[in-house]
Amino acid sequence: MTPQPISPKEKKLRNLRKILWIIFSAISITILLVGSLSVPAALLINKTGSISSLFANQTGLILLSLLAIALVKIGVSGIICLVIYYIFKYRVEKDDDLFL
Repeated sequence: MTPQPISPKEKKLRNLRKILWIIFSAISITILLVGSLSVPAALLINKTGSISSLFANQTGLILLSLLAIALVKIGVSGIICLVIYYIFKYRVEKDDDLFL
């Protein structure tokens, strides 16, 4: 059995998918790392030092809202990467010059 040859269009799209996955993971990791800095800051503000009492007051609500915002940012970056991929896929299938 010989492997099926890959067309240049498929190769371009595969490379583009790899690049977009790397970009998406870098953005997501950055958002999560920056967001994780808010937990020690919230514990310092809370002054009790316990995680269980952290979510019982206003500091916990702020922390949960920061988590929700981080998840929304990750979702939006994923949607942007998908839109970029489908724009390039449309342009490759249409056989136009990609960089006009």
